[in-house]
Amino acid sequence: MARQFFPAVAVRAASAFRSKPPSVVSPADAVAAPQALPKQKRLAKRREFLRVYEKGRKLSARFSVLFVAANELPYSRLGITATKKLGKATVRNKLKRWTREIYRKQRVPLGLDSRSVDVVVNVKVNAAEVSFVDYTRDLTRALQRVAAEKSA
Repeated sequence: MARQFFPAVAVRAASAFRSKPPSVVSPADAVAAPQALPKQKRLAKRREFLRVYEKGRKLSARFSVLFVAANELPYSRLGITATKKLGKATVRNKLKRWTREIYRKQRVPLGLDSRSVDVVVNVKVNAAEVSFVDYTRDLTRALQRVAAEKSA
């Protein structure tokens, strides 16, 4: 005996698999603003990195080395380097994500966003074994030194 196809049943079954009906979406989900560091606030070109290395000041921290140089823009920019000595691509990418996140959260409280500086963070090899909390604490201290040095 052949099965019969009932379109109404198929529509009801398909609608039952929705994750959330539109009426259940929270206001926070509907108005979620992008949290990423905008591309204009990142260093991307080799010549930009070289300019910061040549003209900038060097600040050492436990898990990173920061180079800071003035720029001619009304905002700060961030560049990150993570060499293959750190480990595989997943480790390097994780440390770069961590660095961007810490910088993104600290740039407004420290006043870095209103200054015209380029910051290049070179992640050290010993950062591959540390926790996010330790890395955050160390990079935040280094960024505080950048903010204090720039304002002095």
